[in-house]
Amino acid sequence: MPGVENVAQAPEGEENASPPHGLSEEAVKEVQTAVGAVVTPESQALAKALGLELYPKGNEPDESGTNSLESLGDLDGDGTPEMALRWTGLSRSASEVSEEAEASQSREEVEPQSPLPVWIVFLLAWDGARWNVTRLMDTTSQFTVQVQPLLGPATRELVVLVSAGATLVPYPVIFQFMNHAAPLLWDSRADESRYQGYGHGKVEFRDENGDGVFELVASGRADPGLLVFPPEGGRGFDARAVYVWAGKAYVPRQTEYSANEDYTLYRFISALHLRDFRRAYALIDPPKFLKTQEPSLEAFRKQIESTWPEFLGDHIFEAKESSQTAPDDFTFELTLENKLYAYHPSFSPDAKHLLTSLERRELSMVNSEL
Repeated sequence: MPGVENVAQAPEGEENASPPHGLSEEAVKEVQTAVGAVVTPESQALAKALGLELYPKGNEPDESGTNSLESLGDLDGDGTPEMALRWTGLSRSASEVSEEAEASQSREEVEPQSPLPVWIVFLLAWDGARWNVTRLMDTTSQFTVQVQPLLGPATRELVVLVSAGATLVPYPVIFQFMNHAAPLLWDSRADESRYQGYGHGKVEFRDENGDGVFELVASGRADPGLLVFPPEGGRGFDARAVYVWAGKAYVPRQTEYSANEDYTLYRFISALHLRDFRRAYALIDPPKFLKTQEPSLEAFRKQIESTWPEFLGDHIFEAKESSQTAPDDFTFELTLENKLYAYHPSFSPDAKHLLTSLERRELSMVNSEL
């Protein structure tokens, strides 16, 4: 069945996600053959040809790993709703693969397991004579399909929101519905994209100006790089970035961060990494941090260079998760030249969260592994 084919790039971690033995192309041909046999705009006939249950608009399929057909509503006003189809050539679901993997671990000889299915996302649209098939993208990650008029009241954009990685970073991939097909409009995962997704986050589209052109708002746990936080813990700080449409892509307009102790630590480490002593100095309570009634930027610089020169190098620090008995413990660590250093900061009690002290202790590498 002819149609427009758009295959978006895979997010990080999905580069080797292609199905084995040409399975992806076989699945596409399977869909095209089944859809090509339907000569009526009736959605139920389409679902029957594919052997699937039809999900109504707004009732998204579950994540059970099965093929599904979802109504997106009548996008072009021709009386026939467009359909989102998620399809894989593997007959086993992700849960079945997981159950088999667990069972195999109890055997003396563990058999190799097949990879999880690569989902192929299709748009099916009735063009008056047949169902047009658009292959939108392939993915092994969780995803949802949304329809919104992002670029004006008269437009209809399909947003495939992919949640990738262990922390389910959301990546929007946008297609523009036109002429019973949906060519790719913008992929937030592309190399040239300026989009930054956040772990355990969300993506929203808002018409802030009331002109029908939606802004993209991404929020979630920030990934600062120089200071690594436990992925499933409570440490860290949140970010909220607003993107505006610039003709061919969403570009960042502003980014805000939640003000807390961890955000102060990140900015302090980042400033010293860049040898920006003035910016780092603004993040401390000088008399308390330097333990003098006559603090100065020069005294601060000398103390960093003589006491904590590692902050000026190219090092990655690791935040340790606070315990329930010590929720205000903002310890972070650094492994350097076979030594493990633990840093214990203190902060001012006000909303500025200025550093009032920083103690460094050398830990035993043996004890740290116990």
